[in-house]
Amino acid sequence: MEEKITCSTANATLLACMKIVQSFNENIYELSLIRNDWTLDYAKTLLSRIKKVKTEFLPADEYYKHTDKQQYVHELMISSLRKVALLRALIKVDFKDDKRYQKHIFEALGYNDYFSEAKNGDYQSLYFLLKMIHENVTPELKQTLTSKAIPVELIDTILEFDNQLHEFNSCFDLIVASDRLSEAGRAAVNEIFAEVKDICRVTTAYYLFEPLKRDQFCFFRVMFGLKETFPQSN
Repeated sequence: MEEKITCSTANATLLACMKIVQSFNENIYELSLIRNDWTLDYAKTLLSRIKKVKTEFLPADEYYKHTDKQQYVHELMISSLRKVALLRALIKVDFKDDKRYQKHIFEALGYNDYFSEAKNGDYQSLYFLLKMIHENVTPELKQTLTSKAIPVELIDTILEFDNQLHEFNSCFDLIVASDRLSEAGRAAVNEIFAEVKDICRVTTAYYLFEPLKRDQFCFFRVMFGLKETFPQSN
């Protein structure tokens, strides 16, 4: 028998995937015009697959035991997304006359690899972006960044976000790999997560000027709303 996931963040990921795919089903007649393989049968099958994975690997009441912790993580990540987006904008302004160095900074800090996905609601990419910034902001780079107009407090706050999220490291790593899940369990969760992320990437672009619809396919928005959507434990 497969071992069930015990990390509240991984649990929330599956619940968020299920809610996103429910929205996907509700809008499939419109969204089917975007991709040839987005059919009603595909939408229904994907929802059934997620429910099956949830039944096999997700403890029925595990998420509800940790809603306060889960909300704390989500609030930290939403706040950190604002800060890393602000830092990126300031770097683009302060180093606009040195595009080569600007590109070097973005590469070193992980913006090239993770920022696009993070700002579209992929909390895992934001987590990895924070890790990259924490690992690569050397005293020398920090001095360079703050030598113009970037507040040192902004950088310190971003670095502190990584420290605060470090205690949840096992939760985020569980999405990628963990000996707490069998190989089949990891493969099932990863496959669902990757597929739903691709759906979110396309639908958030499609609903760019329809914020209410767009939020239905943003991982951050959906996961942040889980505390209100699901009943609280006593």
